[in-house]
Parts: sequence; C-alpha cells; structure tokens
Amino acid sequence: MNKIILHFLCMFCFLPCLAQENEDPIRLTYQSTLLGIGKTSIYDTYLSNLEYKGTTVGLLHEQIRMTGILKGNVSAQHLFNLNFSWTDNEAETASDYSGFIDYAYGLHYRFRPAKNLQLFAGAQANGILGFIYNSRNGNNPATAKAHLNLNLSGIATYRFQVYSQPINLRYQVNAPFLGIMFSPHYGQSYYEIGLGDDDNLVHFASFHNQLSLRNILSVELPFNSTTLRLTYMNTIYETNINELETRIHSNSFYIGFSKNFFSVPGKKKIKGNYKSVFE
Repeated sequence: MNKIILHFLCMFCFLPCLAQENEDPIRLTYQSTLLGIGKTSIYDTYLSNLEYKGTTVGLLHEQIRMTGILKGNVSAQHLFNLNFSWTDNEAETASDYSGFIDYAYGLHYRFRPAKNLQLFAGAQANGILGFIYNSRNGNNPATAKAHLNLNLSGIATYRFQVYSQPINLRYQVNAPFLGIMFSPHYGQSYYEIGLGDDDNLVHFASFHNQLSLRNILSVELPFNSTTLRLTYMNTIYETNINELETRIHSNSFYIGFSKNFFSVPGKKKIKGNYKSVFE
C-alpha cells in the first residue's frame, strides 16, 4: 500500500512538469515606439484656396499580440499615431498649423504562404481627432476634424538573414471604407454652430467622400540588447463633403526601438518556450 501511495504521489508531481513541456509556447507581445519627421502638404477650402507645404513631426506607438482565436492565428493590434505640422503658402504670407491624434484597434488573420513569409488580413476600428489653424484668417481661423471609421487592413512580413543576423521586413496598409465624419457647411462659422446652428454636421463616410490611405514600411535590425526599427510612412487623407475639400499628404521617416515581452502579475516567474508575433 505504501508503494502504491508513493507511486501516485510521484505521478502527481510529474504531471505538472509534463503539462508544462507539452503546453503551447508563451505568446509574446510585440511593442515599438518611434519618433519621426517629414514633409507634408495641406489644402483645406474651409480656411483657404491655397496649398500649404512644410514640416511634420510625429510619434508612432504600436503593440501586437497573437490571441487564442481561431487556433491562435488572429492577432490584436493597437496603433497610435500623434503628429503636428507647420506649413506655409507659396508666397510665405500665411501659415497653417495642424495636429492629429489617430488610434486604431485591429484584428488580423494570419496566413503562412511560404517559409519566413507571413500575411495578415483584417479590419480596424479607427478614430481620428484633429484641427487645422490658419494664421491669416480672422472670422474662421480654424477647423476641426473628427472621424470614426472601419478600416480594411493588411500586413506582410518577411524574415531573412544577412551575415547570420535576422532582419525583419514589414509592410502595412490601412484604408477606411465605412464610417462617419464631422464637417461644417461652406461658409458656416463655428460661432454659428455654438449658437445652435448644428444641423447636418455628422455625415456618412465612404469611398464617395473620403479617401484615406496609410502605407507603413519598416525594417528591424537586431543588436545585442535591443532592436532598432526604421520606418517610412506615407499618408494620404482626402475628404470632399458639404462643398468643402480637404487634402493632406505626407511622407515621414521614423526611427525607434522595438521589443517582445510578456506580462506576469506580481513576482511570479514562468519557465517555458516563447514565441514572438512575427515568427
């Protein structure tokens, strides 16, 4: 009897270890933070019929983690972009200043068509809030921008080696296809809106009145203790509604660092296999 009890005790001690070895790898969270600078052009007929060109600076923060949905092939992405621009008209007689906050949460399904190549396809819930201020206008010096969109989104990643060092190449494209946007009417001042003239300010948005495209191309270079991320971002933002036309085009270069990690509550330590998002 003592031998049987001892046998079962050994089994119970061994099973957790066996389960630890056979369980799925611990899925890491990918995170990067980048700072960027580039060129931009702004054309907004609510403020001016002239195009303004100048400089834009931005902050890009991203977080991606594979979920347990559909056998672990669905990723959840948080993408936050903050930018500020200052531009001048061609004669340099007036300036436009603009600022935008852009947040998107997306779910993508992963495909593996070839070795070292991953494709992600999905959708994003996207919110944009911003302003454009013109230094020359008196009555209507600024205009607000607000959007809620559902975006189509795709990601392609490819991993290769250069002198035995792994290099990660990634491209992402996002484009809204359905949403709502805020827009005043032509000649309608924000003072009038404040007095109660607020009818028909929120509009359905789709390809007929909103064209927006964001292209993000990145390369990641690993070093001893960190990974350097270099990114080129092209942004096209165009709306045409209430006889008002807005066009914002920008090209920016970002630099920053990325890492993979997992969160553990308290001081608990976990041993096991680890798997990053883009493996």
